[in-house]
Amino acid sequence: MLLARGDSRGFDLAYASYSERVFAFLVRLSGSRVLAEDLFQHTFMRLAEVGPRLRLDSDLRAWLFTVARNAFHSHARSRSVAGRFDVELADRHETVTTPEASLTLTEFANAFSTLRASDRELLLLFGAEGLSYAEVAAILGLDQVTVRKRVSRARVRLTEALDGDTTVVSKSGVNG
Repeated sequence: MLLARGDSRGFDLAYASYSERVFAFLVRLSGSRVLAEDLFQHTFMRLAEVGPRLRLDSDLRAWLFTVARNAFHSHARSRSVAGRFDVELADRHETVTTPEASLTLTEFANAFSTLRASDRELLLLFGAEGLSYAEVAAILGLDQVTVRKRVSRARVRLTEALDGDTTVVSKSGVNG
């Protein structure tokens, strides 16, 4: 890894490789493009600071998502809204061509926004970002079995929310 060797091209390569995915994750996680921009900047500032000291065998993608996730949670705690953080959907880049597709996307967005912050986070890391159970486990500081169980439960809660079978879903960031 060029970055860990102190090569100045390492940061540029890391930015080119991961910036779009990290930014998209932060937009979806925070629900705010403006907040995501701040958290994104923080994430890559940390890379500039810490990158040269990373171990050569570090998984840079997992490290960046961990920093981004931690920045989001630090922001939420500092604003005293960690348990009440109300996520609104960020600007969507998808082009919806039919009313049925729009209704489905809206229904999904509404159901997704009712999930706990921890469920949204898991589904975004695993589903939207395509990270493996091992990578998500490393980011969250959990073992893989726990991550598998939590992803499964989050999927069930999302399905229930889509079906309208759930009465009240907690929005707290604490996942059981």
